[in-house]
Amino acid sequence: MRVVEVQRYGGADALRVARRPAPEPAGGLVRVRVAAAAVNPVDVATRAGYMAALAPDLTGPFVPGWDFAGVTDDGRPVAGFVPWFEQGGRVGAYASVLLADPAWFAPVPAAADLVTVSTVPLNAVTAAQALRLAGLTAGQSLLVTGASGGVGGFAVQLAVVAGLDVTAVASTGDEAYVAELGAKTVLPRTATPVAGSFDGVLNAASVPAAIAAVRDGGVFVAVTDPSAPRPERGVRVATVHVTPDRELLAELLGAGLVTRVAGTLPLEEAAEAHRRLEAGGLRGKLVLTA
Repeated sequence: MRVVEVQRYGGADALRVARRPAPEPAGGLVRVRVAAAAVNPVDVATRAGYMAALAPDLTGPFVPGWDFAGVTDDGRPVAGFVPWFEQGGRVGAYASVLLADPAWFAPVPAAADLVTVSTVPLNAVTAAQALRLAGLTAGQSLLVTGASGGVGGFAVQLAVVAGLDVTAVASTGDEAYVAELGAKTVLPRTATPVAGSFDGVLNAASVPAAIAAVRDGGVFVAVTDPSAPRPERGVRVATVHVTPDRELLAELLGAGLVTRVAGTLPLEEAAEAHRRLEAGGLRGKLVLTA
């Protein structure tokens, strides 16, 4: 099988294509022939060594990648994500074949496009689990930063379905797109939300200062640890640490969530995908096709 390996931390050129023996199913794991693997910012950060503290025992070569969509040996189309740090980097989605725990994936709807579906699992589950942490109820107000991105865009859609009054912060040029996701109010990235005006903030854009927008006693949910500010004014601060949830994932895959694919590249061009992501300006996910 083909994989993309990182021999040692570094730039995009650290990604190299290699061949390995195809793994055999064992211990309850299921072999998935990967059709598509979405490229996420965490993949870039991992390759560069910025996440080394989360996998302290990791040595090269390792295969990066969380999101995958493909077909099991018995012909079932599935999509899911590898809990990469939990696995210590032993399994990655940048591969033509991977062994997956059944808890990591769920069936995809009939006739679903596997490239598009591959952009859903990690970010949608993160958004759903972040909203659970927030614990807001219908009618309460939520500010979503980074609403143009994967986690933020799914958070907007799920919060609207839950009956929340959603205000979303969009990147320049994405205001109309974010409005179509259902946000009641869309703010440009340069805007400063009114202090103390929301019951909660879901901080998908790593803006710790956004805690000022939460009312006293409200809730602030960060998507990454560095974007979690110190609690103040009785505001509850929480960070979502995404974990696989097969039942939740199946529900999300069947929910018709809007997602965007910025482009596709063959697995062998993973380094180019990383360069494009680091260059910025993408609208949607790049997807590697095996």
